Amino acid sequence: MKEERIIVTFETDVLRARRAGREMAHRLGFDEIGAGEIETAISELATNLIKHAAKYGEIILIPLVETPYSGTDKGRTGIEVRSEDKGRGIKDIEMAMKEGGSTAGTLGIGLSGVKRLMDEFSIESQAGKGTTVVARKWLLKDASQGMKFSVFARPRIGEDVSGDAYFIKRFSSYVIFSVIDVLGHGRDAHDVAQSVLKILEDNYTEPLAKIIDVCHTGLRHTRGAAMALCRVNFKTKTFEHVGIGNVETRVYGATKPIEPFFFNGTLGMAMENYRVIEYPYIEGMAIVLFSDGISRRFDLSQQMLTKTPQEIAKFIFDNYARDTDDATVLVAK
Repeated sequence: MKEERIIVTFETDVLRARRAGREMAHRLGFDEIGAGEIETAISELATNLIKHAAKYGEIILIPLVETPYSGTDKGRTGIEVRSEDKGRGIKDIEMAMKEGGSTAGTLGIGLSGVKRLMDEFSIESQAGKGTTVVARKWLLKDASQGMKFSVFARPRIGEDVSGDAYFIKRFSSYVIFSVIDVLGHGRDAHDVAQSVLKILEDNYTEPLAKIIDVCHTGLRHTRGAAMALCRVNFKTKTFEHVGIGNVETRVYGATKPIEPFFFNGTLGMAMENYRVIEYPYIEGMAIVLFSDGISRRFDLSQQMLTKTPQEIAKFIFDNYARDTDDATVLVAK
């Protein structure tokens, strides 16, 4: 598989780069979530080239296939996304990396969002010589076999950004995932949601209770948020869950009914004493997280539970998403 280079001058070039990135990701073996994250990162980097009127702006997509270190090592497969230009450069990289720090006023996720979506990230810039951003994402084969994900989401009708967000990190022995619903909607809610994602990125290896506490502290003086946070450990066959506010979790396919509990309150404002609850995990179990932009009236038949996470998420979203609020549904199976 060869690298692909897309010169970015017009909005149509952004679409070309996104499509090429998604197609390469699929050919390398990434699932819908991984390919979607790669496409989102490409979209942000390519859009920045246009917004900043970059000189000789280019997106370069490079397939990565590492040579094994030993006879038992399968090596790694991934994709490198490079954004290069010969423009005026970035005066303050630290400022550019901050949430909302785009001098072009884009409504995208920003460079910090690209960093969160990808596994490796670097940026170099020199005044008058241009900027190079390198982001890599690796295919985690063991984790993708352990549990697959699908997310359907959109902002409230009439808005261009959402106050909902989702977070997924996959490893060979466990996965951690979350759905966040910031109070209200629109740009202000979106900015708070991005702040939550940054907190999660910085703390996802911590115990779930610690993550909730850090989010609660970090969201003070904001409008606050609801959250469902889960960790599935494939080695211990356990499923940890904690929920604050009106993001709901449902579990299907367990040997005994599991009804994850949600504690009253709002992260960043006030909430009752909570605890992380552990349940048994069974391979094939379906876990559904959804914001209150999805009607609670849905249920999943046994036939629906035989379908893929994408088919399940699409069914819920198509039939139960509300037009009057941001809507997000995440299915893990």
